[in-house]
Amino acid sequence: MKRSICILLGTAPLWLVGSALAQTTPDAAGLRDGLNEMLKPILAIQVQQQPLFTGPVTVEQGSGGTTVVFPGIDLTLKGSQDKGPKSVALRCDAQTYRAASTGAATWRLESDEPMNCVAEPEGEAKVTLTSRALRAHFVVDLGQKLFTEGEWRVEGTVITQDGQPGKVTIDALSASSQIRPAADPARHDVAFKMEASGLSAFDEKGVERFTLGHTVYDATMDGMDVQRVMATTGEVLGVYAELIETVTAAEGTVPDPKQAAGMQADVMAKLMDPMKRMMAAYGTGGEFGATVTDLRVKAPEVQVTIDRLRLGEGYDGAGSPKGTGMMEIDMAGLALAPKPPFVEWIPTDATIRLDASGIPWAEVGTAYMKVIDASAIQIEKPEEAQQQMAQAMMEIGGILRRAGSRLDLTSFTITAPEAAINLGGAVQGKDAAAHGVTADLDLRIVNLDGLIKFLQGMPDGAEAAAGLSMAQVMGRQATTDAGLPARDYDIVVDDAGKILVNGTDLAALMPKQ
Repeated sequence: MKRSICILLGTAPLWLVGSALAQTTPDAAGLRDGLNEMLKPILAIQVQQQPLFTGPVTVEQGSGGTTVVFPGIDLTLKGSQDKGPKSVALRCDAQTYRAASTGAATWRLESDEPMNCVAEPEGEAKVTLTSRALRAHFVVDLGQKLFTEGEWRVEGTVITQDGQPGKVTIDALSASSQIRPAADPARHDVAFKMEASGLSAFDEKGVERFTLGHTVYDATMDGMDVQRVMATTGEVLGVYAELIETVTAAEGTVPDPKQAAGMQADVMAKLMDPMKRMMAAYGTGGEFGATVTDLRVKAPEVQVTIDRLRLGEGYDGAGSPKGTGMMEIDMAGLALAPKPPFVEWIPTDATIRLDASGIPWAEVGTAYMKVIDASAIQIEKPEEAQQQMAQAMMEIGGILRRAGSRLDLTSFTITAPEAAINLGGAVQGKDAAAHGVTADLDLRIVNLDGLIKFLQGMPDGAEAAAGLSMAQVMGRQATTDAGLPARDYDIVVDDAGKILVNGTDLAALMPKQ
């Protein structure tokens, strides 16, 4: 039942964002009808055969102007009869926006009404989500039936349970988006950002266990079919709502393995079609990134600190036979307490960027759909699913080889207090090559000698030290600008399939059969 509460509470900000998408004429009736038409996939969601939302969007015109009311949530979930609460009442207040016409077919909606959601498990203390302040505005283009601009900021968010010291607090939470016309009139360029700052979580004893200074998720999509994405999102949420209903009904009972497998397979099968259509609607290119700063995890036995972590990926030219892709990881200031004996050899910083080129995304996407199809039968027929996935991945490899796709290691540095790894170069797909690729890489391991010496002094480190000693012998001695010892390796994979390390064929070093 608690899982159900969490999932449903998570929908509260979703419908606020979704509320940005629709309208048709500058009169109240057109505004109302447009919003309800665009939000139909979201408003139609049902949980345990009850509407998730209290009704449609309503619009009123009065002496004070035009107001738009987005529906709240008011439903009761039935729980297991054997374990946990028998029911949970869930309520979220409706949100009222002031509306002003800004053109023949556009409206600006504004609100400063704080959030308020309550979950009341039968016989247990209620869980409350509140905010101190909210500021939001949306710009809606009725002609395009799109929410073209929006900004939503909440301050002082708190999630608590009555009588319990445990809670989650967020100083500020915000989201913003822009939608602009693309070359294809049916598609748009989309920019979206979500931010949170000052996040803290306290355990059941009131001890702070988790803090996060700031986090950002940002995304841009070129040529997205926004309306199709909204429609398929509604379908996906509907499937998950069915899953909530099934899981809630089964809580407290011993699940039959075959029945559970069948249920999961049914959910996956229902998700496949809308997920495929959603992926097809994403557009010709996009970049996605998530950044976390000042992360502190304070578990009873260990504390983990990360000063900064960023993960990013992107693609372009989805409709071209020569598309591109990118992935990056940037980490700084990883620390553990208490410090383990090998702390000087644990990476604390990393900078990695991989750039791919010459990718026929359409062909790769078609082959990858076979992986998605196979995942639908993974529960019921795991061996068959694994075989289909392996075949699909081999097919993708063949596509990339024939296209001559290339992967450049633009930057690859991993640093620990006493060692470092630097890697650069490129891997080139080549169908005629013995291994399907050729490669030319430069690897430097800083202070490998010191690592081997450290392992030799560890109780169970002899075997690892012996393995690294072979790499030590093959490396070319070098010294870093800081005066640290290093080993360098020129690694080449040629057309004939030879793997050369500093000119030595690795095959010559392998034991003879």
